[in-house]
Amino acid sequence: MFLRIMGMTINIRTIAAMAASVGLMGGVAHAQFVPTSEKPVAYGADTMDADSNKHTVNFVGRVEFLQDDSRLRADGVRVNYAQNPTTGKWDDVSSVEANGNVYYVTGDQVMTGAKAVYTKSTDTLVLTGDVVLKQGQNVMQGSRLVYNVGAGKSTMDGAPTGGSKGRVRGVFYPESSPAKKKP
Repeated sequence: MFLRIMGMTINIRTIAAMAASVGLMGGVAHAQFVPTSEKPVAYGADTMDADSNKHTVNFVGRVEFLQDDSRLRADGVRVNYAQNPTTGKWDDVSSVEANGNVYYVTGDQVMTGAKAVYTKSTDTLVLTGDVVLKQGQNVMQGSRLVYNVGAGKSTMDGAPTGGSKGRVRGVFYPESSPAKKKP
């Protein structure tokens, strides 16, 4: 699914799926990798900690996930697992949390913020902390983005400044259209 706000389109499922698939690959011993596309996923972090009792995988320090032309960076990423009702294994991703200097880019689309949380049960992504969305020259800023992926609905809240509620801000450039030829 894609997040579409005032002409900007960002593939939200790719963000969550990249983090989730990387967590499944490098994490809990009994988890199975479920690829999100045919392309390989590369990842790097200063440390990775898999906890089978808590059903989590934590990547800490200069975390980076790469798949095709998509890149997710953050100071830390935590993948949380739920029990698969069919198999009984703890290999279903329930949520993915990226914290600190969250940066996601694919093609000409960039999304940044302080924290991003994708919750599978509600199919919702919440990005907070000086949120900036960019596509080409178009820019949108706010303090919190809530996006229901399945419903295709999103809300951007303004940034609080000086104790009062701020505003959502943006600059959008109309697509240039070719000049019409005179008959």
